[in-house]
Amino acid sequence: MSLDLQESLSKFRSLLHISSILNANLDVHQLLPLIMLYSKDLLEAEASSLFLLDEAQFLYCEVGLGEKGEIIQEYARMELGEGIVGMVAKDKKPIALEDAYADERFDPTMDKKTGFKTKSLICVPLFVDGRLIGTLEVINKTSNRIFNHSDLEYLLALSEVAAIAIQNANIKDRLDKRILELSLLYEFERLTVSEKSLPELGKWILNRILEYLGATSGTIYLANNTDQILTILAAKGIPEDAYAQIKVPYGTGVAGWVASEKENLIIHNLDLDPRYNKLAHYKFESKSLISAPLIYQNELLGVISINNKISGYAFNHSDLELLATIANRLSNTIKNAQLFHQVVDSNKELGRAKEIMKKIMPSNLPISNNLEFGLAHIPLEQVGGDFYDVTEMSPNIYSVLIADISGHGLSAAVLAAMAHTVLKNLETDIKLSPSKFLTTLNHMLYGKLAGNFLTAFYGIIDTNKNTLLCANAGHHPPFLLHRNTKVSIELGVKGKILGLIPDLFYEEKEFPFAPGDRLVMYTDGLTEHANPERTKKYDDSLFLEANQKITNLNTKESALKLIQFAKEFTGADSFEDDVTLLLLDRK
Repeated sequence: MSLDLQESLSKFRSLLHISSILNANLDVHQLLPLIMLYSKDLLEAEASSLFLLDEAQFLYCEVGLGEKGEIIQEYARMELGEGIVGMVAKDKKPIALEDAYADERFDPTMDKKTGFKTKSLICVPLFVDGRLIGTLEVINKTSNRIFNHSDLEYLLALSEVAAIAIQNANIKDRLDKRILELSLLYEFERLTVSEKSLPELGKWILNRILEYLGATSGTIYLANNTDQILTILAAKGIPEDAYAQIKVPYGTGVAGWVASEKENLIIHNLDLDPRYNKLAHYKFESKSLISAPLIYQNELLGVISINNKISGYAFNHSDLELLATIANRLSNTIKNAQLFHQVVDSNKELGRAKEIMKKIMPSNLPISNNLEFGLAHIPLEQVGGDFYDVTEMSPNIYSVLIADISGHGLSAAVLAAMAHTVLKNLETDIKLSPSKFLTTLNHMLYGKLAGNFLTAFYGIIDTNKNTLLCANAGHHPPFLLHRNTKVSIELGVKGKILGLIPDLFYEEKEFPFAPGDRLVMYTDGLTEHANPERTKKYDDSLFLEANQKITNLNTKESALKLIQFAKEFTGADSFEDDVTLLLLDRK
C-alpha cells in the first residue's frame, strides 16, 4: 500500500472519529474549540479559526486556536466580502492560498495586529441543507509545508460534519432557552406577587434572570417619563449605596438609547460601540451586552440590561429573544406591583375589594337531601384569586366549580371578580355541559387577563343518575374517595389553562358518583405548603393519606381537619398562596 493511500485512510479514520465526538457534544461553547482543534490537527496546521454567520448577515468569531494550541477568546466581526473569510462567505466557495502575501485578496491587517505571520491557508464555507452558517479556516501547514488539494478535500469533509454539529447544538441551545423561559415565567406567576417591596421584587427577579441567562451582572432601571431619566431599581455589579447617585438621561449611553428608542439591543463588542460610555465609573467586565425596554401598553416602565456572560462568549440573538420575552412579562409584573402598592395604601379601596370578593363567594352553600358540603377558604392576603361556586341548576342537578387565578392578592382578586362575572352570565344550556362551559369561558376570557391565566375544574352532579360529568382547564385534578373502602379515583380529565390560548376545546368525562362517595376539590396552595426553610412539603400523597384517615368525619369537620394536618406537618401556620378546599359527600 502506497504512503499516499495509507495517509488518506488515516485521515478518513480520523474524520469518522471526529464526527462521532462532535455529534455527541451538544454544548455550543465546548463544540467550537473542539472543531478548531480537530481541524488544526487533521490538516497539520499552526492555527485555525471558525466564523459564524449572524442573523444580521455579518460574520463573527469568538474563539480561535493559536500556533501553540492555546485558545484565543476574543470577539471579532467581519462583513461579507471582507478579507478571505468574508469572500468565502459571500461567494459560498472555498479559497486556498499557497502564498497569502502574494495574493491581492489577502488582508494582512490581522497579522500586523497579532504578530502572527500567515503563509498559506484554506478557508471553506459551512453549509446546513444548502444554507450558509459560517466558515472554517486553517492557517500555515507545519514544517513550512504547503496545503494541497487533498488538504482541501479533508477540510471540506470536516466542514460538513462541523456544520451539522453546530446546527444541532444551536437547536438544543434554543430548546434549553425555551424551557428556561417557561420555567422563569412560571416562577414570576408563583412568587413575584407575594413580594411587598418593589426593590426587593426587582432584586429577586434580576438574580433569577442572571441565573437563567448565565450572566454575572446586570441592571433593572425604572423610567421617570416626566424628567426623562432612568433610575436603578436593582443591580448586580453596582454597589447598592450608589443607586441614588446614578441617573441616566434618555438617549445617553446604552440604557438611555434603549429607553429613547424603545428597541431591543445586542452589542457584541462594547469597545466598538459609540453608545458605550468608556469613562463610566462602573464598567462592565466583558465586552458583550443585551438590553430590552420594559413597556406596558406603550408606556415605558424601564430598561433591563444584562452583561458579563459567565462563559466569556458574546451574547447571541437567542439570548436577546429570551430577555425580550422576560422583559415583556416583567413589565406586567412591575405595573401590577405599582398598582398593587397604590391600592393597598388605601384601606378604603381594599375594603371595597373585600366586599366584592364576599359577593363572589357563596355565603350559603345549597341545602340538599343528597349532598353535604364542607369548605375551607383561606386567601393569602385579605383578598385572593381563588374562588368557588355550587349552584342548584334544577332538582337533583348541581354545578360545582373551583378556580384559581395565577398570583394572589388584590390584582388576582380583581381578575377573579371579572372572571366570575363572565361565567355567571353564561346561558343555562352552556352551564349544563362542562365542555361547552370551559370552551365558552376561555373564549370570553382570552386576552382579558393582563398576562395572567385561570385554572378551573367544573362539574355537573346528577343525584338521580349518581353521576359526575366534568371537565378540567389545567387545574389540580380532584378525586373521588369512597368513604367505606377508602379507594380513591383521580378525575383525570385533560385541558389547558384558560385565557392564554384562543379557540380551545375541552373534553368532558362522566364518573360514577354514588352514595358513600366524597368529591375532593382543592387549589395547589394546600398541596404546595412548606415550612419556611422549604425542607418539608405537604404534597399530594400526604393530602390523599390525610383524606383516607378522616372518612368517618362529616365534610365540615373534614375540611378543618385537612387544613390542620397541613399546618402540623410543616410546622408553618400560614400558607404561601391562596388555599381553597371544597368537599362534597353523596349521602
